[in-house]
Amino acid sequence: MRDPLHALRALDRRQPLWWDAGLAVLVAVVSFNAGAELNAFGAGILVVVSAAVAFRRRRPLAALLVASGGVVIATVGALLASWPPPWMYLAIWVLLFAVALRVRPRTSVVSAAVVVAVTAVAALIAPPSLGSMPPTERVSLVVAFAGMSAASFLLGLQVREHRRRLADEQAEIAREAALAERSRIAQEMHDAIGHNLSVISALAAGGGVAARTSPDDAVRAFDAIGQVSRSSVREVLRVLRVLRHDGSPAGAPLAPQPGSDDVAELLDAVRSAGIDVVLQQRGDVRGLDPGRQLAIYRIVQESLTNVLRHAGRHVRARVEIIRGPEAVTVTVTDSGGATGQAALPGHGLPGMRERAAAYGGEFEAGPVEGGWRVWARIPLDDLSGTESRE
Repeated sequence: MRDPLHALRALDRRQPLWWDAGLAVLVAVVSFNAGAELNAFGAGILVVVSAAVAFRRRRPLAALLVASGGVVIATVGALLASWPPPWMYLAIWVLLFAVALRVRPRTSVVSAAVVVAVTAVAALIAPPSLGSMPPTERVSLVVAFAGMSAASFLLGLQVREHRRRLADEQAEIAREAALAERSRIAQEMHDAIGHNLSVISALAAGGGVAARTSPDDAVRAFDAIGQVSRSSVREVLRVLRVLRHDGSPAGAPLAPQPGSDDVAELLDAVRSAGIDVVLQQRGDVRGLDPGRQLAIYRIVQESLTNVLRHAGRHVRARVEIIRGPEAVTVTVTDSGGATGQAALPGHGLPGMRERAAAYGGEFEAGPVEGGWRVWARIPLDDLSGTESRE
């Protein structure tokens, strides 16, 4: 069952005019029953003052001035013709709250002070029950009215400050989300383009040599460059579509993120650049959630990109993806030199570490005998429910 306050706020958003009119009617009914019996003059003033409540959001200050004018006119009528003034305090309190909530603090404070002073004097000299209220009760009425007026106004200021803080917090959350999304996109672009450019560079170097000695190998190398280039373009366009569309039915469908099934194609591209890569995989990783599959793919991709950049061509690399009962481990080792990888600037090693840490995992990278080793462990502790349904 929905929260009644939530339902009222939803109604207010859908039908603001009806809500304002309903509140004005409610104020008029309560005010009519709370005061003395009115003649046509008093009833007319009460209708005007209550109607001002309906404009408390669009013209709060003007509505408060109209209500205070009604108080003055009713007081004059009570003094000159002994007509009992209507009970208009509820309308004043509602409008004081609205003014504090929507008008600039300095203006609202001055306006509220003037209106409360005028209404307090009117209550003292011409209370709603004119002729039957002794002076001590009149003073008590003025004190009670002033106290309620101050409470209404201060409550409006407090709600205004709360909304301001909430808006500031939401703006800060949006800013942090934008920065995080910008960092994520930068990492995705680095992983996609950096890897493919490394492959293209290696193929171009080999193709240039083969063009003089083995034209057929040169043709294959340049064909591979074309394939990798097209793949890189598709990857960039996919990331850009994420920026432009939200994946809703009104937007363009988004291509899926790379996963475990794409690792084989990734290794084929690396092999075409001259690196002998062997894949060893144990356990089914296709049942993992897309986020973990993407993390595995990017770790393998970035590791092999570093091999291309630092170990050179004609080296051997080994990729192991092992799914255990509690975690998936990814290990990439190569037989090339390790010089320079630890000091590599940019998103490479930090990006892999962040992908593992996002799932509470571990990451290690460093030189081993005759080469370099990257190791990552990604826990599966929140997948038990998912696997049971597959």
